[in-house]
Amino acid sequence: MSATNRGSVRSEQDYYPTPKWCTEELLPLIHWDQINSFYEPCLGNGAIYDLIPLKDDQKQWSEITRGRDYLKDEVDPVDLIITNPPYSLAKEFIKKALSHSTTVIMLLRLNYLEAQVRYPFWQGNPPSHIITLSSRPSFTGKGTDATGYAWIVWNGENIVKGGCFQWIKNKTKKRVTK
Repeated sequence: MSATNRGSVRSEQDYYPTPKWCTEELLPLIHWDQINSFYEPCLGNGAIYDLIPLKDDQKQWSEITRGRDYLKDEVDPVDLIITNPPYSLAKEFIKKALSHSTTVIMLLRLNYLEAQVRYPFWQGNPPSHIITLSSRPSFTGKGTDATGYAWIVWNGENIVKGGCFQWIKNKTKKRVTK
């Protein structure tokens, strides 16, 4: 078993659905009155898309398992992108999202901010906000991994409420006491 608690075999296409609470705690931090269009590049099971408080005609999505490959498809400019990208392709998803959206929010491991190989990327694309998840999410339903996560935000100055560093909590998680 690896430190990620996912074992040595990764889920096909890095499919790790976003726990509902992660999205539920993020959404109140967004000024929805300033958003007219939204895109979810990795629809998966709809854990993010289904909770977005916009009309259906204001929302678009891609999902490779449904024949819509975000990295290959032409995408119209939008006000907001929120997604949990496949970790192995995160940089590609971020770059494309930044090229056609005013504000981009990605659920990433906190250690994605590390690594010398990504240093040039971060120098050219610094985030505006980091919203750390105080509880580690379970993406498999079999426990959490050994890594912290955050919603990393680019260009969120007028869209995201609060400061550039924030923490959100899983309010549905029951505290175990001894």
